[in-house]
Amino acid sequence: MIAVFGGYGVFGSLVAKELAAAGLPLRIAGRDGDRAGRFAKSLGHEGIAADASDPASCARAMDGVDVAVSCVGPFGELALALPEACLAAGVHYVDIADDRGWFARLRGMSDRFRSRGLAAACGCSTLPGISGALALVAAERLDEIRKARVTLFIGNANPKGTAAVESAAMQLGRRFEAPQGTLIGLRGREVVDLPPPFGRRGVYDFDSPELDLFPNLIGAHEIRVKVGFESRMATASLAAMAYLGPDLGVPLSRAITPMARLASRFGHSGGCVKVELWGPDGDRSDAWIGGAREGQRMAALPAAFVARGLHDGSVQERGTVTSYEALGARPLLERISAAGYDSC
Repeated sequence: MIAVFGGYGVFGSLVAKELAAAGLPLRIAGRDGDRAGRFAKSLGHEGIAADASDPASCARAMDGVDVAVSCVGPFGELALALPEACLAAGVHYVDIADDRGWFARLRGMSDRFRSRGLAAACGCSTLPGISGALALVAAERLDEIRKARVTLFIGNANPKGTAAVESAAMQLGRRFEAPQGTLIGLRGREVVDLPPPFGRRGVYDFDSPELDLFPNLIGAHEIRVKVGFESRMATASLAAMAYLGPDLGVPLSRAITPMARLASRFGHSGGCVKVELWGPDGDRSDAWIGGAREGQRMAALPAAFVARGLHDGSVQERGTVTSYEALGARPLLERISAAGYDSC
């Protein structure tokens, strides 16, 4: 059985639906037991009240489970209760985290998971799961890589989950380190050419695990991760709030979230992830994947694919891994494309 923590939330429900569609046994876990039960019943599965920050609660929810998927957050503020409970219970762990600090903490647990014959698949979402796969494919066309730019672009009609909003808000105006020096969250505007229907867009710096992963993964010396939104007003507003710093920008961004949700009826529900690589002589290699519709479903697919592979035994990697390490870069991208997304 696979337990999906936060399974009735925006991303958790998408992961759960993919697993249910594949005919896998599920348990939907969340702090609101009634919501978990109702959503689980709609899928023909079981629900349970469980708090991913409480060890005893996690242990109860994992009775009879072989894979636990964490779709809770924000991950930067989360305790390690669920990964620790997985180790104690002999259960594989999967999450959708894009938080750099969380990823580093899970990497620090790699030997413990490996010694138990378990996998801890971290970041099984757009960043760094899909972006890392794109980087590996794009890197095949260059002999040497000096610079990498990752862009996550989000369609306006995507639902705005509370955890995702808070995670983005925490980056406003916050300083963070990249291999080439200090950057500031939601500052550093650059213009990126994106596939249709999005086109040429302004995007901004984002703190993400690629800044730690890509130097070893592809040998890049300069790495920037960018984020942009289909709503030009939303993008400009967040960029302006970044100049206020996190103390003012975070509460202000939370205050305008209800208006952002109302505006979600306009635009596209899709999005894309694009990776651009440059060699020392200016040679360039790009790769992207996305579409006009169901961008958040695309983000949920790596977690669903890895959880399914761990459940059926086709994923053999152990210790802390990414989705592209667990499944292979090209196979991961091919499966996402087969699910209805364009790529290049």
